[in-house]
Amino acid sequence: MQSFSLESIEEKLKKVKLLVIGDCILDRYFVGEVNRISPEAPVPIFELKEIYFSLGGAANVAANLRGLNVKVELMGIIGKDEHGKILKDLAQKAGIGIKGILEDNFRPTTIKTRVIAHSQQLLRIDKEERKPINKSLKKKFQEIYEEILPEVDGVILSDYAKGMFLSESFCAWLIGEARRRGKFLMVDPKSVEWKKYEGATSITPNLKEFKETAFKENLPQDKLEESAKILVERYNLDFLVVTLGKDGIFSYHPEEGAFYSPSQAKEVYDVSGAGDTVIASLGAFYAVGLSLKQILELANIAAGIVVGKVGTKPVYWEEIKAFIKENSIAGGRK
Repeated sequence: MQSFSLESIEEKLKKVKLLVIGDCILDRYFVGEVNRISPEAPVPIFELKEIYFSLGGAANVAANLRGLNVKVELMGIIGKDEHGKILKDLAQKAGIGIKGILEDNFRPTTIKTRVIAHSQQLLRIDKEERKPINKSLKKKFQEIYEEILPEVDGVILSDYAKGMFLSESFCAWLIGEARRRGKFLMVDPKSVEWKKYEGATSITPNLKEFKETAFKENLPQDKLEESAKILVERYNLDFLVVTLGKDGIFSYHPEEGAFYSPSQAKEVYDVSGAGDTVIASLGAFYAVGLSLKQILELANIAAGIVVGKVGTKPVYWEEIKAFIKENSIAGGRK
């Protein structure tokens, strides 16, 4: 790892403020045990021991930024229901700004319920409604966005394809406004239609999403560097980042070329939310002015830590510092 000062990064992170806008999700966990099979049908009997909630989707990106000591505002939709109240309460308790969280009377709060036994996920149950946001909400979001944008260093769009960015014109407007005001904007995509992300600082698909986009764009799916170079040029990006799971992270920058950062994961219990950790880390460390290689290496460490946790949980700066010191990574000097 390139040389950097952990103390310097820590101080700079505290001065950063970012805006996360996207699809807010409430994650619910049923935790228990399975010790026998039902006599009624050949299915396991799950004995419930605990129920808890955590922030998911764009809200988890915001939680990860708070874990890195970054100030953050969150914009997104919740339903006018009990789950929406829980999501807002969790965000407030995490120190996340919530003036951009709006209620939609015509859709429920998106909730993912995971059934966990012995640290293994047995089942996931989703309740959601995927449709574009209505004109009234879109106008409110635009007003809040224009109010918050001057206060922040950059923007992260967290697209989970639940409705926030189904309108291509709205997505393009968000990017255009950010860049016009000199703010960086990074996108965690779900769509293969990258036209609506055009002009972003960076797009950060996982390998599956990248291959789907390459296929749609008639580009080779197995030639990462070649296709990445074309996509960066085609959609006017500063650089492209592709998460590779167990193989780490790949990036392509027009001036710096291709770069692979190997995975730092020691144990993998749960990959849910790992993409949120990566985009949050990229945004935070980009904002403090590190080089792209340093950013990717730190993001890889953060991802390696978070996949060792069960459930959707943020990573914390103290955990990253401890990892660097414990593993004697060359750059981790005080």
